[in-house]
Amino acid sequence: MARHATFINPKMSTLRQGTVHIGADLWLLSESLFRIRLTLERQRILKAIIFDMDGLLLDTERVCLEEFVQTRRSFSLTDSPKTFLNCVGVDGANSRKIIESSLNGQIDMGTFSREWDRRIADRLRKAIPVKTGADQLLRILHEKGHPLAVATTTNTDTAIKHLNAAGLFKYLKSVIGGDKVARRKPDPEPYLKAAAVLGYPAENCIAFEDSETGVRAAIASGATTVQVPDLIPPTEEVKALGHLIAKTLIEGATILGLVNQSDAN
Repeated sequence: MARHATFINPKMSTLRQGTVHIGADLWLLSESLFRIRLTLERQRILKAIIFDMDGLLLDTERVCLEEFVQTRRSFSLTDSPKTFLNCVGVDGANSRKIIESSLNGQIDMGTFSREWDRRIADRLRKAIPVKTGADQLLRILHEKGHPLAVATTTNTDTAIKHLNAAGLFKYLKSVIGGDKVARRKPDPEPYLKAAAVLGYPAENCIAFEDSETGVRAAIASGATTVQVPDLIPPTEEVKALGHLIAKTLIEGATILGLVNQSDAN
């Protein structure tokens, strides 16, 4: 069965919408349109690549969700996974409000947060889960000479610690955490700063993201944006933003011509 990746580009009316079907070894249906689009992108000298971290390179969002549910159960609360999903991509202050509202006064937010943080720390101390294809893709891109960076809302020191534990930090030239910018995603500042550190304008960078908030930040920076959804599928509104949506990191990188089949084997 073929896999699917959707590309919508509002900047090129002749390529308003196209779908690339990827089988074992060929692109079907939209290959000619894709070739035109890829040629235009290569003319922009796409070289540097910037990645989000949680939910894209590291499978930490899933850990946080699982421990969120377990924490609620420990306080005899309903599981309410939707409450956690409503916080994905949302800044800390607003996430706190969402979670606190869901507690209905049954437990104070401070007590809940401390227990949740403890459970997450215990899980991540044992192992940092890596998303499928992340190590492989970063290794290939590093070997090909692409300068790589991470732009994340997570504190820089924590991000570096987790990336080191996952074996990914060695491929990166820079990590821009939420403490390194004045305005966090969906503001483009994290991507603009990461691009500047790598020595390229954002327009000449590729950004990989998983969440709507991150996608909006990447697109606003001018970077060619690839979304690999994690826990939350993209809405129709997000699909219309004009970016590539792929099922996996390797699939997205393959469509953009960053890797080929021989690389991925």
